[in-house]
This record gives sequence, structure tokens and C-alpha cells, in this order.
Amino acid sequence: MRWLLTLLAWAGSAALLAPICFLVVIVLAGPHSSLLPTPLQPVVLLLGWAAFLVVPVLVARAVWRRRGRSPSAGAA
Repeated sequence: MRWLLTLLAWAGSAALLAPICFLVVIVLAGPHSSLLPTPLQPVVLLLGWAAFLVVPVLVARAVWRRRGRSPSAGAA
């Protein structure tokens, strides 16, 4: 059950974050965008990929750790 919930948390957060990251990167650093100077566009692209790759892993890790606790340990 722990694996399933962790996988669902990762998939859900990735599915939620993917369109957001895509739209933000396209608007800020897209080929027809003039919102940012040209040298900053690769930085925005890298930050978008980093956010998409790291945030779902952090969410899944939090679910994994929370589901690993015993029921009596959480009632302090």
C-alpha cells in the first residue's frame, strides 16, 4: 500500500505540475517571447525542468515517510 500511495502521489503531482511548468516556460522563455533577455531564457528552461523533476520526487518522499510511521507514533 505504501508503494502504491507513493506512486500515486508522484504521478498526481507530476500531472498537475507538467502543464504549469510547460506554460510558464513557454511564456517566459519561448521562441517568440520577449519577456526575458535572451541570456536568461536557458536559465528559465533549466529551472522549469528542475522544478518538474524535483517537486514530484519531494512530494512522493513526503508520502513515503508519512506512510512509514506507525499509527501510535503520530499521536503525540
